[in-house]
Amino acid sequence: MEAKILPLCNKVVDQEEKVEGMQSKMERLEEGATQREVQLGQVEWELAEKIELFKKTEEDLNNDVVDAYSEGFQDSIAQFACMHPEGDLSPFDESKCVVGGQLVLRE
Repeated sequence: MEAKILPLCNKVVDQEEKVEGMQSKMERLEEGATQREVQLGQVEWELAEKIELFKKTEEDLNNDVVDAYSEGFQDSIAQFACMHPEGDLSPFDESKCVVGGQLVLRE
């Protein structure tokens, strides 16, 4: 009987060692997962910051384009007024365009 029990005991000990090894491996994997979650949080935060910076930059650039257009229009009106001081500038407006030889509001 002892001959049957000893191999079974050895198998139980082997299985317990395997379980301990697997538990240790699982703890390391969980630790790694926690570290990855922290890294992911940092990357998400950095991405959110970059998105905000991009949006602000995009808005600033859009404003710069509008300002440049307005300045160009005002410069053109000033040049026209310089060459034709008696001319009526009241019909001219940045929001108008020429369609069929007429000044009309842009759509």
